[in-house]
Amino acid sequence: MNLWLQQRSAPVLSPDRRRLLKSMSAGVLGLGLPEWLALQARAGNASGAVQPGQAKRVLVIYEEGGISQMDSFDPKPDALLDHRSPFKPIPTSVPGTHFSELMPLTAKQAHRLAVVRSMTSAPTAGHKECCQEFFKGYRNTNAFDFPDIGAVVTELMGTERPEMPGYIFCPGINMPNAVTSTGFLPASRAPWKLGTKQLGEDLSDPAWKVRSLELQAGLGRERLLERFRLLESLDDGAIAQSTAGQLMKGHTKHALDLLTSDEAKHAFDLSRESAKTRDRYGRDHRGSCYLLGRRLIESGVRFVTVTCIQPPEHVKRPGIGQPGGVFLNWDHHEGIYNNGPCGGPQGSSNQERYGLPHPVMMPSLDRSFSALIEDMHERGLLAETLVCFVTEMGRTPRMNKNGGRDHWARAMSIAFAGAGCPGGAVIGATDREGGDVTDALYTPYDYAETIYRKLGFSENQRLARPNGVAVPLSDGGRAIRELF
Repeated sequence: MNLWLQQRSAPVLSPDRRRLLKSMSAGVLGLGLPEWLALQARAGNASGAVQPGQAKRVLVIYEEGGISQMDSFDPKPDALLDHRSPFKPIPTSVPGTHFSELMPLTAKQAHRLAVVRSMTSAPTAGHKECCQEFFKGYRNTNAFDFPDIGAVVTELMGTERPEMPGYIFCPGINMPNAVTSTGFLPASRAPWKLGTKQLGEDLSDPAWKVRSLELQAGLGRERLLERFRLLESLDDGAIAQSTAGQLMKGHTKHALDLLTSDEAKHAFDLSRESAKTRDRYGRDHRGSCYLLGRRLIESGVRFVTVTCIQPPEHVKRPGIGQPGGVFLNWDHHEGIYNNGPCGGPQGSSNQERYGLPHPVMMPSLDRSFSALIEDMHERGLLAETLVCFVTEMGRTPRMNKNGGRDHWARAMSIAFAGAGCPGGAVIGATDREGGDVTDALYTPYDYAETIYRKLGFSENQRLARPNGVAVPLSDGGRAIRELF
């Protein structure tokens, strides 16, 4: 706790300010005037209030289970031998910055990423608790149910595409489904979940479609429109003209627009992408989810959250609850570095709840995430889209007796791109083993405030509860200054 307070109260010396001071000590003539003035301006901003960003939309990539920080963005080659990752650091496109060798394609996109190595998670390192705090920006122990960040954003900003929902889960699975809520906001702010199964659906299946967009058998588009016109002609009574009646009429019109809009249906049609793009993202479920996330952002959806658990068929295994079944998230308490099944007590009992190890799962993530960042850059989408890559927690710096890493809340890595985030930045640091933050500690509440600032909300912005009491948008968070 003392370290947390010390980190929170200490003045932040940004990379730009450090570089400016270093340049001044070496003599201003070492820099061209335009570069020096730019550094001066950026350093000045860093020492004052956080400047609002330029985001119009947000794309969150949420990988469930807790990815190992030392096997992704924060490799630790000097950790104790018995607890060290067998995967080495590799150079990235940013000189001096290294990622794990499990992420070679993402390493080539490092100049477009801002990595926060000093993130922490909920004090209780449980999946539900940590997931909830990243989805809401509020402590899970708080006395009232605060809405999802996506619900707050759509409540305050609306959407650029009236015929499309403002907040979408792509496709919506497991823990995010369990923690999502609109809190004290109306149910209309809930995320629209594209999938219907708790553990997700296989978006790579050519037969996959958004079932809620399908009309009933025998009910064509023209017949649906005729029914709506008939309903409108009958809605002239007092109830229909009341506030509640008008609200319901608005919801009905919204649903009709969604069901009859060709552009809305096109946004969900992955077959409209080129074979080259499909191959770059990967034709598995994860690649399809990431690609659909980009398509929804491109279509003008305000807030998209990609939630992904690979179907076990992709690794030619049965699913959870079946003999030899797997659950492909990142909760690797056993055999985290095995090049095959995790093993351990659960593997021995013929039920590997925690899926397959990091080296088996990481190539899919590395391919799809790197493709997303590269593709969004090439399409010009990063200029006004904030991309957030998160998982609910880190993993223990010490290996357990089953060759796995357990839940860890005191240090983890997340990443950002777009909307003015400085490409190539590495924010904060952890100790030799990656277990504790040593510089620039941040929390899920700071993560939430960062999203709000990037969207242009004031740090004094409040959200009114039904009883009229106005509450902050986060539980005491402060925006991650280095991202502005």
